[in-house]
Amino acid sequence: MSKRISVLVVLLAVLGVLLAACGTPTLKITLIAQDIHWNLTTINAKVGQPIEITLRNEGALDHNLVIEEFDIDELVAPGAQAVVTLTFDEAGTYAYICSIPGHEEAGMVGEIIVR
Repeated sequence: MSKRISVLVVLLAVLGVLLAACGTPTLKITLIAQDIHWNLTTINAKVGQPIEITLRNEGALDHNLVIEEFDIDELVAPGAQAVVTLTFDEAGTYAYICSIPGHEEAGMVGEIIVR
């Protein structure tokens, strides 16, 4: 009987590892900042889905990615890039902006829609 239980425990452990590996894959986004605009103004994601945002600055000015709900404020100089990783636990619409003076007002805004 104990051998049967041991085999069952091992099978359950293997099943748990396989199920964990089958989770929601990471959503990889490249968000490009150019002179006063983003290449994407809408990003769609799922609740619990990890999101990896590669922020690349192809403009002539500094830009930053600000997502207030996550206290994210990532500054990138011209020609540089940075990677931000986050996961949304709740559905909703979350704004992202470039908060360099005048950039948000000029249209450097977008939203992440989480369902």
